[in-house]
Amino acid sequence: MRVLVISTPVDTHFLPLLPLIRALADAGHEILVTGQPDVTRPAEAAGLAAVTFGDAFHSEDLRGGRRPAGMRPIEVFGRPDRQQIGGVAQVWRNHVPYFLPDYLDLAREWRPDLVLSEHMEFAGSIIGALLGIPNVQHRWGVNPTAPAMLNFVRLYQGPVCERLGLDHVPVPDLLLDPAPPSLADREAPAASQIRPVPHRDQGTPWTYRTAPGRRVAVALGGHTLELGGASLLRRVVDVLAGLGGVEAVVSAAPEHREAIGALPDGMTYTELTAPGLLFPGADLAIHHGGANSTLGAAALGIPQLVLPQLGDAFVAGDRIADAGAGITLDSAELQNDTARLADAVRALLDEPSYRADAAAVRAEIDAMPSPAEVAVELEQLAVGREVRA
Repeated sequence: MRVLVISTPVDTHFLPLLPLIRALADAGHEILVTGQPDVTRPAEAAGLAAVTFGDAFHSEDLRGGRRPAGMRPIEVFGRPDRQQIGGVAQVWRNHVPYFLPDYLDLAREWRPDLVLSEHMEFAGSIIGALLGIPNVQHRWGVNPTAPAMLNFVRLYQGPVCERLGLDHVPVPDLLLDPAPPSLADREAPAASQIRPVPHRDQGTPWTYRTAPGRRVAVALGGHTLELGGASLLRRVVDVLAGLGGVEAVVSAAPEHREAIGALPDGMTYTELTAPGLLFPGADLAIHHGGANSTLGAAALGIPQLVLPQLGDAFVAGDRIADAGAGITLDSAELQNDTARLADAVRALLDEPSYRADAAAVRAEIDAMPSPAEVAVELEQLAVGREVRA
């Protein structure tokens, strides 16, 4: 079976697809990834064949807005409401026409048996309908896009589909959700489960030197640091130092470290970013609410302190807190309050209920279908479908 993989041009949207892609490849299926360099670079780094169209998208340009220097988006704009968070779907709906002709030409030449896309790459369903092959969409995390917003997106895809000869706006044949039941968004359309697997780069997992109990992984994400987050990370480091006896690994690229400052004893900088390398062995993960971090820590049964800055990270933090698997501080006031940060970290390290509830979430994830099992389902989905030229 040939599988064409398409993603919106954000690496963190593509990376959650990798476990399923690898399962398909391990089963002997041929994979081809296409998109802008933001997607094809990590695909090629993972050893996958890729075809690149256009220039880098630079999604960070959409996130920062016009802000005073050194201020984070949450300090300027506050927490977005539900409609604003779901409205990101409009950005990716607008993006579809730019590369749809290129993707369609490639698909007609390569003749895939199935199109796999993440859930905001709406071109995948259109290509699947035009070629008469199944399209499978894969959410990247805790999905906040309500049915009303998706219907609005599809309404505005109508003219594009009509010009291509379709009399309807297609929907995916199968929608996959990596969020376990306790974290799945209540308003999201129903979907089939797929077990999330913590993302791992090609590096070596971090080795913690102290005994379990006060090991902390801090990974606020590169975009957080690029958007004025150095002072927040410094505050987190100082809180950990003040608690005493904490061993921490702090993920930060070298260009941000001068702004953050030297780390106290027992703490080490790393360039590692993948949760599957940073989080195993930790007693607490402090992160920004990104999909890979949230579901990676959940899959490992690690309590989480979520410090969201943008978009659906706020929803992820809410779901972790509601499940009892962590704490979210979802305002600039809370995040900038050293005492509140210290209280949250202390509770997550010392109160056993958080670890128990995190273990319960992990048990849910362990019971979900594995990527290898889902790969078999996709193969069965493609059987009997003929490709139209």
